[in-house]
Amino acid sequence: MKKSLIILVTALLFCSYNMYGQSFKAQFKAAIDTKNMAKAEEILKAWDLEDANDAELYVSYFNFFTLKSMEKDSTKVDKEYLKKALDFITEGTERFPTRFDMRLGKIYMLGKVKDYQLFTNEIVKLIQYSKKIENNWKGEYFKLLEHPEDMLSGAVQDFQEIMFSTGDTAHYSKIVDISEEMLKYYPGHTQSLLNISTISIKRGNFDRSLDVLLKADKIKPDNSVLKYNIAYVYQVKGDKVNAKKYYQLTIDNAKEKENEIKEAAQKQLNALK
Repeated sequence: MKKSLIILVTALLFCSYNMYGQSFKAQFKAAIDTKNMAKAEEILKAWDLEDANDAELYVSYFNFFTLKSMEKDSTKVDKEYLKKALDFITEGTERFPTRFDMRLGKIYMLGKVKDYQLFTNEIVKLIQYSKKIENNWKGEYFKLLEHPEDMLSGAVQDFQEIMFSTGDTAHYSKIVDISEEMLKYYPGHTQSLLNISTISIKRGNFDRSLDVLLKADKIKPDNSVLKYNIAYVYQVKGDKVNAKKYYQLTIDNAKEKENEIKEAAQKQLNALK
C-alpha cells in the first residue's frame, strides 16, 4: 500500500468532536504510546460509560483489539481479539456509514489476515456507498474529506495491488469484480480498465485485453503507459503494423520523466524493423 494510505489506516484518527471524547482520546493515545494496554482498557471502559455514542470510541476499540491481536506475536493474529476488533469497526461503520477511515481500517485488517473474499466484499461496499453519498466522505471531526474521489480511487487501487502482490491467480476474479464495480459507477476510471487488461493478458485473452485498453486510450489519449500496453498486445497477436504504430505513439507521448518507458518502446520498435 502507498505510504499515505498506510498512515491513514493505522493512525485511525485519535481525535473527537466533544469534550469528553477529546479527554478520553488523549488519555487512550498516551496509554497506547507507552504500550500500557491495561491502562488503555480502563480508559476505554470509562469512555464507554461516559459517551458510548462517540464515533472515536469505536475507532479506539478497533485499535485496541487490533493491537491486542498481535501483542504476543506480530506475525500471527489472535482470532478472538481480531473478531472483537472487526465487530467494533463493523458496528462503528453501521452507525457512522460516511466515515471513510473506519471502512479503510476494516478492509486493511481483512487484507492483513488474508481473508480476501471478505476483503473484496468490503471494497465493493465501499465503492457502492461512495456513489450513494456522492463521495461525501467524512474524516476526523466529521469534516468532509478533500478530493474524496481521488482518495477512493487510490485506496481501491492500493487494495487491489495487495492481491496482485500475492501472485495468487485465484484472486484475479476478485480484482476483476472490483474493477468492474468501479467502472459501473466511474466509467472513466482507466486504472480499472488497465487492471482488467492486465489480468486478461495473464489469462491469455488478448482480444479482451486489447478491447479494454483501446477504451482506456480514448479516455486518456496522451497516456504513454496505455499506448505501450496496446503496442505489446498487438505485438503478441502478431500485428506488427499496429504494434509499431503504438510503440511510436508511446515515444511521442512519453513525458520528460518517463524515459524508461520511452527507451523500452524504442527497443521494441527497433526489434520490429
